[in-house]
Amino acid sequence: MQTWLKREESRGKLLKRSKRDKLSTNEQSKMFVLISDLLKVGFSLQQAITFLQTLLPKHENILQQVDEGLSQGQLFAQSLRPFISKDIYYQLVIAEKHGDLQDCIERLGQYLAVRVKQKNTLKGLLQYPIILLSMLGVLLIALKIFVFPELETWQNQDQAVTPTNHLYVVGFALCGVFALAAAIQLWHKWRQQTTNQKIQLMCRLPIIGESYRLYYAYYLVTNFSLLLSNGMGMKSICQMFASFDEDSLLHQLGISLNQILAEGNKPELLLKEYSYLPMELIIFVNKGETPKELGKQLEAFSNVLFKRLTSSIEKLLTMIQPLLFGVIAVVIVLLYLSIMLPIYHSMKGIY
Repeated sequence: MQTWLKREESRGKLLKRSKRDKLSTNEQSKMFVLISDLLKVGFSLQQAITFLQTLLPKHENILQQVDEGLSQGQLFAQSLRPFISKDIYYQLVIAEKHGDLQDCIERLGQYLAVRVKQKNTLKGLLQYPIILLSMLGVLLIALKIFVFPELETWQNQDQAVTPTNHLYVVGFALCGVFALAAAIQLWHKWRQQTTNQKIQLMCRLPIIGESYRLYYAYYLVTNFSLLLSNGMGMKSICQMFASFDEDSLLHQLGISLNQILAEGNKPELLLKEYSYLPMELIIFVNKGETPKELGKQLEAFSNVLFKRLTSSIEKLLTMIQPLLFGVIAVVIVLLYLSIMLPIYHSMKGIY
């Protein structure tokens, strides 16, 4: 009983600390790249984690917890789980149990490094437009405080006071209330959706939906290739996926695929429920290759998907600045009209 209480107490402390010590994408990228490099030169996994405590003193607390977990016989993925995203956790679990952990860590390091690079590019692209928007915001506040009251006074000298402005205010307030109510309802519906349904919705979004579709296609194909390369059949893969957390994508996919196979149907039916699965995956599966050969083919295909994903995100990045400059141009025109139209109407009354 005392042992159980101690275990629960330490688990509670770990969860509290992990919320504070969550690793960012950049930190995860650095850590995975370093671990991969150390494993290549002959370090064991635990030796690599111990060595990283010296290289990354900022995350010594996290690395000590991971080291303790490994010493207690936990999987690497298990000991790292509180500090990484769910998708990365399951990739590590699959690689550690049924694949090449070193290769998986290297791939994760490369993928996260690309994400960090793209994030930094996005920050650079947003910097100048955000400065311009901030300046326009300051200008709008100055106009609201100093210029618009003078224009209203000028107009009211020639016109009787009407309740029109009050109606506008009431109208805007009602629109705001309805918009807030609609947003709350949408958020409530979103939370009730399954992981698969949420992903389906994200993949249908205009402009960015294609990038989401490519990411989840890459994620699933990579996991299938790891397991098939190790000789696992589809039924074994379904059973493994079904053992994961119920809210995970892999669990839901495993249940659906297992049901389709149990009913004697073809895997193509899976595309109706998981439209972001690439058609090429089904074509590869239907070839009738051995699991290991199929795993090799899917590994090559996952590399192609990774290139498509990075290319898609880079295209999105090139669109951001023109879109923001377009928004800035519209704001400038609206500000100009908000000043000039009242002046024009006042002058029209004079002549």
